[in-house]
Amino acid sequence: MRKFLLLLFAGFLLMSCTIKQDKNIKIIHDFYNVFSERKDIHKLMDFYSAHSIWEDGLLNSTLEGKDQIKSMYGWEDTNFKKHPNYSELVSLKSILANDSVVAVSGQYNPYYYNGNLIPETPFTSWFYLDEEGKIEKQIEWIQYSLNDLQEMINFKTNAKIH
Repeated sequence: MRKFLLLLFAGFLLMSCTIKQDKNIKIIHDFYNVFSERKDIHKLMDFYSAHSIWEDGLLNSTLEGKDQIKSMYGWEDTNFKKHPNYSELVSLKSILANDSVVAVSGQYNPYYYNGNLIPETPFTSWFYLDEEGKIEKQIEWIQYSLNDLQEMINFKTNAKIH
């Protein structure tokens, strides 16, 4: 009887973890659906907790709070144009989750900025979710092109703080 109760309890825990994983995967799928539409920044920001942190793992830069993250997305920028051959801004390749972390591998699809074609860009993202399923921390590992990296280095080198 004791073994039966232990097996029953273990099965319950396993089922509970699987349900939480599935819920977290759905949250991140929904996040990327809203992101890909690029229409409702307020809906996108609803995925974040009040004190979210967004990090670029490669550039070692950090944004704190919804206002900074919203500004970084720059959805009001009229220089951005979707590529006519890609209805979605993002293509997801794989998603792995546990009860509080979701790892995503995918690519940002080509788009135009200032009339220039920006090619597909692979990325890996880590989302840390709170108990309510809100993003507490997001770490982006974006595979920038060498030209983009050089421009970022030049900008940082030449930027002056007043």
